[in-house]
Amino acid sequence: MINSYRFSIITIIFFEILYLFKGYRVNKINFSKNDLMTDNIPCPYYFLFKIKKALKKRQFYNFLDLGCGSGRVIDFFNKNFPNKNLTGIEYFNTQFEHCIKIFQGKKNIKIIQADFTKSDFFQYNADCYFFNGPFKKDLEFTKCVDKITNFSLNKKQSLLIFVNHNKKIIDELKNIRCIESFYISNIKGYSICRLNDDNDYMNI
Repeated sequence: MINSYRFSIITIIFFEILYLFKGYRVNKINFSKNDLMTDNIPCPYYFLFKIKKALKKRQFYNFLDLGCGSGRVIDFFNKNFPNKNLTGIEYFNTQFEHCIKIFQGKKNIKIIQADFTKSDFFQYNADCYFFNGPFKKDLEFTKCVDKITNFSLNKKQSLLIFVNHNKKIIDELKNIRCIESFYISNIKGYSICRLNDDNDYMNI
């Protein structure tokens, strides 16, 4: 962690402690042997804090976390955007069961157990997609983004949020434009991108 986040490690730890005291306790970590998907490592609260500030300026209604793990991101955005619909898709059973338990009774939250790389996640009508580094290979990441852009092209405006992905790969993706980014290193940080940027739709 120290090597990955370099000089921002103190800030990272500060925000972890801060949100722990605020009651944000969805911090379960799981290690799963899978050739395609990475282990369940929670997204730093520091990044979520900065992303939240950016999203406050933009419109979205249906948030979709692709690879939601134990629900940290869903929990965070539910507390900060309580009127939004939030859907999480998780493949691994342990994390899925944890999410079902902690979000029980939340009518605006839906947790689905599925491999999102093979499922039709467009049925959830998302206009904000979130990825927290679920892929081990950049090729799988670009294939998934291409799937979203091909579906969304000429249909609707969408936001894509990438956390802990290779920034160089993101910058090379077609049909999206980065509207905000923060990186500690090439693969530690976040980017917020917009689909169909040719359309004049500045509210998203």
